[in-house]
Amino acid sequence: MRQFYALFLLLVISHTGWSQSIAVATAHPIGTQVARQVLEAGGNAYDAAVAAHFALAVVLPRAGNIGGGGFALIHTFGGEARALDFRETAPQAATRETFMVSGENIPPSSLRSIQASGVPGSVAGMWELYTAYRSGRFTWAELLQPAILLADTGFAMTPFLADLLLHTPHIAEQEGSPFYRQVPWQAGDRLTQHVLAQTLTDIAAMGPEGFYQGLHAARLVDWSQGWFTPEDIGLYRAVWRAPLSMVYRGYNLYTMPPPSSGGVALIQLLKGSDRPANRFGKRWKGEAIHDFTELAHRVYQDRTYYLGDPDYMEVVPGALMDDGYLANRFADIEQDRHVPIAWNQSHTELESNETTHFSILDSAGNAIAITTTLNGLFGSGLWVDGYFMNNEMDDFATQPGVPNQFGLIGYEVNSVAPGKRMLSSMTPTILVDGSGNKVVLGTPGGSTIITNVFQVVLHHVRYQKTLEEAVHIKKVHAQGLPEKLFYEVGALTPRWQKKLKALGHPLEAWKQIGRFQAVSSFEAVADVTRSGDSQGYFYSDGVKSKRK
Repeated sequence: MRQFYALFLLLVISHTGWSQSIAVATAHPIGTQVARQVLEAGGNAYDAAVAAHFALAVVLPRAGNIGGGGFALIHTFGGEARALDFRETAPQAATRETFMVSGENIPPSSLRSIQASGVPGSVAGMWELYTAYRSGRFTWAELLQPAILLADTGFAMTPFLADLLLHTPHIAEQEGSPFYRQVPWQAGDRLTQHVLAQTLTDIAAMGPEGFYQGLHAARLVDWSQGWFTPEDIGLYRAVWRAPLSMVYRGYNLYTMPPPSSGGVALIQLLKGSDRPANRFGKRWKGEAIHDFTELAHRVYQDRTYYLGDPDYMEVVPGALMDDGYLANRFADIEQDRHVPIAWNQSHTELESNETTHFSILDSAGNAIAITTTLNGLFGSGLWVDGYFMNNEMDDFATQPGVPNQFGLIGYEVNSVAPGKRMLSSMTPTILVDGSGNKVVLGTPGGSTIITNVFQVVLHHVRYQKTLEEAVHIKKVHAQGLPEKLFYEVGALTPRWQKKLKALGHPLEAWKQIGRFQAVSSFEAVADVTRSGDSQGYFYSDGVKSKRK
């Protein structure tokens, strides 16, 4: 770590300025330190986000990435709100039948095959963010320098990463993997990734052309064995979109539009929790959890039927968030029992998932929430040029009516098609109060992201909990299929469990739901109560707070 700081000092000494108020929360201490030092050297939140994103691609290989994609939500000091979509796209070789069973043909896996990957969007997304909102104090190459140094000179492996590699033999025991070695990794071991360092060096020198064109694009095409073409890669573009918004109890709330389902679902849940017949009351208890569960089942059914790539949607988000529509949608919720809604589909159990989120707020009031992912743990588990490739194709309805790895059903609106962006649950969100104070929110967790963000907003705004309390409160989750109410151990008292079972809710305990990273104008909250390496940093007028 000391070597990293010494090397990074070479970057910051040529820049002046000291941030009087900054807040950062990421899923790794080094990601937080990189963002912090960019801010303290005079960069803005968007400079810091670019530097942190690439640093996390090195130190958080399970989810941080250049082989994946994601979403960014921004709110500038001037009040501008924008959403950046750098979600992966399906290549031209992808068809509706790619992952479907047909006669005796065995389709490729949407999780563990070359065809599991969509065209990566992260590099294009970070370039788009940099060119649109950079401070001018740092060049693109300077913002990538910390990641290059971390990859080339190495960093000390955390206990969490060492243990993770011990339990993922398909990553740590396969020759060619960046993490292959014959003896198990241990905490404190130095991990170097020279091939990744070279890839990052070329991206730093040439911008997105260093990834989407030339040598590295050719290597990606060769690796894909015909799944990707040079046109698939070279024509990829990140897209700016208009955020979804609502006024929630004195806050202006901004969140992600499709191809994220998160924003629509979050607003539906918030409006449902404030409907005249709501049971949420003044505190979180059994009646509120019952009402939440019934709302969630209907919200996730709408997600299934109507949401996907906006270019393929027949129903606009505004119709799904309309007050009249929602009043009718939630009218059949019963207060004294759980009544399953009609799906008429099969389902499987939920599986593991891996994403990462980070939140940054600078002294000028620029805010950014970024959720980025490879989809599954280490994505497809396959790598090229030192980085892991995503398995985002599983987020399509690969076989309409059949659940993906998160137990989520999808239909034609989210079926596989060339050039299409797959539906996501990622829900980066920003709240702004009447005084201009901001709250920047997000979490990983696959299908649980939406309900997790909803609960943090609910606890912080409606129940007046501090942001730290709202993040650390144990969470629950429901999505209709599977027909269960999932809860973190400790989230439900024995009395609540008894009440919810009596109302007809099947219950299932989970060790952990999400790994929240949140900041506000008053605090930085890294999710240190759940497993992982999260760290937050807050500094304002001499008041300093760090959570690791």
